[in-house]
Amino acid sequence: MFQKFTITNKLKKAFSDCFQPLKSDLDNVPLLMQKDRIITASILGTCRGYTDALKTDEKTFLSVVDAVFEEVFRQDSLTVQTLTESWLNSADEVFMSAYYDAKHKAFEQLDLSWLEQYAQENFEVAFQVNHST
Repeated sequence: MFQKFTITNKLKKAFSDCFQPLKSDLDNVPLLMQKDRIITASILGTCRGYTDALKTDEKTFLSVVDAVFEEVFRQDSLTVQTLTESWLNSADEVFMSAYYDAKHKAFEQLDLSWLEQYAQENFEVAFQVNHST
């Protein structure tokens, strides 16, 4: 249990820090990231590679993935996970390439600077919507 908690927190922090430069004041990532195959494949592949390197079980992997997607995508987490799963199940070429690349990198070392660079090059900083009542 302690290991799952530690792994989850380490990955949540790594992704939170990775996307921090693009987050809004409320810590939301840009909406377009939700539908980006490279972003979601990289998140899933990193989680898989890191948990594989630590020799965790499938239940731990699934729990970690859920927590990380929730950390990054917040209330839209389940929708993004469903879309991600469809790309995985259909073996989408772009998705699978990014997934395996991230999986390999995370198996060696948890360094997301490459993903942070990709995100900053391809997305604008999330903007805050202010509602007046």
